[in-house]
Amino acid sequence: MMYTSERDYHSTKLIKRGERALDGSFSKFADWILEEFGWRPINIIYDKIDPNDRPKLSLIFELQGQASVFHNGSGYDEGKRKAVVDQFRSFRKENTGISDNSDIWVIFQEFEPAEQAACNEKIPQEEINTFRAKFMDKNLWEIARFGAYTTFFFETKEQMINSKVNGLQAEIRKEYLALLKPYDEFNYFNLENLPVVFDNKENFEENYQGNWDLFYK
Repeated sequence: MMYTSERDYHSTKLIKRGERALDGSFSKFADWILEEFGWRPINIIYDKIDPNDRPKLSLIFELQGQASVFHNGSGYDEGKRKAVVDQFRSFRKENTGISDNSDIWVIFQEFEPAEQAACNEKIPQEEINTFRAKFMDKNLWEIARFGAYTTFFFETKEQMINSKVNGLQAEIRKEYLALLKPYDEFNYFNLENLPVVFDNKENFEENYQGNWDLFYK
């Protein structure tokens, strides 16, 4: 998972904006990944991390779901991970003349989910408060944001259920998308993928003791 505070995110955002390009030494490697796995990384970062300066290879894809090709349901597909490492070593030797037999840690990331979280977090709290006030007379109790996800809480379970039947949830989704759009630099949000969840205060208090840490655990 990519976080908006990480260097990988900021570096990739510059590429997406067209303000910088993928390191040219990785171009053939990126083409190989496209040919082999169906998606081309938008960014590739090779650096070292603690402890002991272990090499890390980050393959960053643009859209949500693209990195899933490297997963097998319980974690990374080791066969695919090894193929990536072996091919990277081959291309690196071709480009630099350096044979690298070190233990390379490979991670597969996606830019879109991190950027969606950044967009959601950019909405000023004042705008969230105004949005909430607009629906308070329709039993909306609270709006809680966590990364890209936004949860709308009604007072009771019955009110939450009724809000789906009477079209209120659809109205909230549509208006929240409009609230997000000024911050959606790369047009990643739409009504189909909008990460909005509906819940209720009764559930929050009965099953999570009214504790946000428990709710998001």
